[in-house]
Amino acid sequence: MRDTTHRFIPATDPLREVFENGRVQHPDGHYLDVKANISKTNSDTLGRFVRERRPALVVEIGMAYGISTLSILEALRENGHGRLISIDPYIGWPTGRLVALHQIRRAGLSHLHEHLYEPSFSALPGLLGKGLRPDLIYIDGCHDFDYVFVDAFLSDKLLDVGGTIAFNDAGWFPVCGVIRFLTKYRKYRELPAGLPKVYRSRNIIFSLIKRLAGCSSSDRYLEKK
Repeated sequence: MRDTTHRFIPATDPLREVFENGRVQHPDGHYLDVKANISKTNSDTLGRFVRERRPALVVEIGMAYGISTLSILEALRENGHGRLISIDPYIGWPTGRLVALHQIRRAGLSHLHEHLYEPSFSALPGLLGKGLRPDLIYIDGCHDFDYVFVDAFLSDKLLDVGGTIAFNDAGWFPVCGVIRFLTKYRKYRELPAGLPKVYRSRNIIFSLIKRLAGCSSSDRYLEKK
């Protein structure tokens, strides 16, 4: 008899379920294929960063199906302290919100989580107004330049020295441009995250441009000096 025990996934481990099956469970019980989410490599790196840095407060911009959310929350649970605020700006996509919050409940992590269902350009000033000082901000919202720049500008205002901004999809040219601005004109240094440099793109020309511009697709972590 073939051993299939390695395929068993407990209901309380939706993060592993996503990466093994490529699916997420909707609250009504049916499953959806996941087509846009952070990679397992970036998920593992994010979780490891949270475990090592032991932040008291993490903010993420962009929740989607909750993959990065679970990566952070599982690490916070292992740390024994800390909480996550997820800014969910996709007002016109209720399915993502329903699925993400369902995964968090399944994993038993709701007590560590606060969900803000509004655009980041209004949510971040609200956090500033409350005097909150996150230790880590993970940016994976809209990748248009103006949105990324505003997210980074407001995130910088929230962070104390030693705090970190991490960028998903750093190979996108608007995201890469904002990273270059922060490291050149603001006091940030890039942290070695142990991720490979990845320059693959839609064709060889774009791949070459990304390589020459230093726009690796792997997540990038910037610490405020």
